[in-house]
Amino acid sequence: MRYFVVSLCTLILHILCANALYEGYRLVRIFPRGANETKAIQALEHRGSPHYDIWSIDRSTERPVSMMVSPEGWNNLSRILNRFNMTSEVLIENLKTEIDRQAREKNSQLRLQMFRTKVKSEHDTYRTVEEIEAAVDRYARKHPFVQIEVLGYTAENRPVRALKISKDSSKPIIWIDAGIHAREWIAPAATLYFVDRLLTRGGQAFLKDFQFFIVPLVNPDGYHYTHQADRLWRKNRSPTAGEHCVGVDLNRNFPLKWGYGDGTSPRACDDIYRGDGPASELESQALINKLTELKDQIVLYLNLHSFGQFILTPYGFARYRYPGNYNNMINLGELVQKEIQKRYNYVYRVGSASDLLYEASGGAEDFVAGVLNVPYAYTIELCDEGRYGFLLPPAYIRTVGRQLWTAVKVFAYNI
Repeated sequence: MRYFVVSLCTLILHILCANALYEGYRLVRIFPRGANETKAIQALEHRGSPHYDIWSIDRSTERPVSMMVSPEGWNNLSRILNRFNMTSEVLIENLKTEIDRQAREKNSQLRLQMFRTKVKSEHDTYRTVEEIEAAVDRYARKHPFVQIEVLGYTAENRPVRALKISKDSSKPIIWIDAGIHAREWIAPAATLYFVDRLLTRGGQAFLKDFQFFIVPLVNPDGYHYTHQADRLWRKNRSPTAGEHCVGVDLNRNFPLKWGYGDGTSPRACDDIYRGDGPASELESQALINKLTELKDQIVLYLNLHSFGQFILTPYGFARYRYPGNYNNMINLGELVQKEIQKRYNYVYRVGSASDLLYEASGGAEDFVAGVLNVPYAYTIELCDEGRYGFLLPPAYIRTVGRQLWTAVKVFAYNI
């Protein structure tokens, strides 16, 4: 109990001190009318300014741009909006207030646990690294057909763990990984919901036909940092040579077309820093080694992110470049899209990552499709469309988890 009280006090201190850098930052939704307006918005971020962070943007003007803006950057953004006659709305007036609100909810859950009061389900809150690891351990203890595999270790010596869920090692494999970007909390949360359902409700039919390899948290160092210091941190936490900045964007670090094009950066301080070489990062190496070992059995690869509600196919490194199975991937993605919309009234868009969003080389999905030749490989950008973005409240975990369950079922039985 004493240890728990000390841990709780430590967490409270972090909650009070962390994320002060987002005081007065706004989340803004901007409605560009064409390519020139979109380029003007992008130019703000591309100049390397710390005052702007585009959270979501696509090539069309069907959906608005979501952007985080610092207090110092607000006046300049307002001038750009007026110059191009663009409309906008502020979705979150103060990001720190929203971050603190969610932290207080988590703190309340910990207090209830400390005093052994009845608490909400684990799927009603975002879990820490330690809580995710405890859940993974419970799955393996409770179910004899669940094994834990440590794929590798991070720069801070945390394990990258996979759940192997299998009743027949001859069956084809569905691979799911999440949390490659630290701030995208809904992805690991939805993945754990999926695992729970696979092991408790309705999963028996799945396990007659498939094996599952599931990595709930690819980037545990970065994820831990989002709980302790910077809620909106994206990269891992590896040191960078000769730089004062830390971390690599793991989804720019895979070997296929590493460093190609504009959707990646050689600058260590940038959020999309690709690392100092292909597969330079321990987390990337861990995934690559296991995926390569299993490539002949993997029939479906899902790389989970947030946000935007997209079902994305390869390739991300360049427009109009597609794998040989592209048409089949699109057709299957559209089946998933229709089923999610029918069941939950959420609209996902389907297409290649570079055609719908932007060019980004060194992605995991491109490597799996282009090097390992896995027949169906997707990136899924989960909810929402931008109202909360990376700060999606935990009340959405079950909804997004159900969407993931439905998506995997449709994918699996239509391959």
